[in-house]
Amino acid sequence: MSQAQARAPRPDLRSELTLEETLRVMDVAREMREQRQAAEEMFHRDDMRKALRDKLMRTARLSGDSVTEQEIDAAIDQYMETRYTYEDPKAGFKNFMAHCWVWRDRILFSLAGLAATAGGLWYFFG
Repeated sequence: MSQAQARAPRPDLRSELTLEETLRVMDVAREMREQRQAAEEMFHRDDMRKALRDKLMRTARLSGDSVTEQEIDAAIDQYMETRYTYEDPKAGFKNFMAHCWVWRDRILFSLAGLAATAGGLWYFFG
């Protein structure tokens, strides 16, 4: 009987999985892909760092600067730390005009409402 069971066709697992089980398997696959991509980015980052160091060393040699690898590594570290940081823009007229451009609809509707209110008050009471 064990030979008969061994020869019997196995049921297709794809048709037996419930929706919840299928979604769970897909979540595992997606998580594995994201982890692989993160690992590839880390290796790419190390390669990029090495290529940048080599390029900076060649540039320093060509320009006649006496820069050590430690100084270049420190400069690359400082660059990488501040690469994706946000700094508020400096206050000034250009910043004010940019804010006015972004809020132009609200400003225009507010001014139109004030003008209509003033015109109505002048017409009825003036």
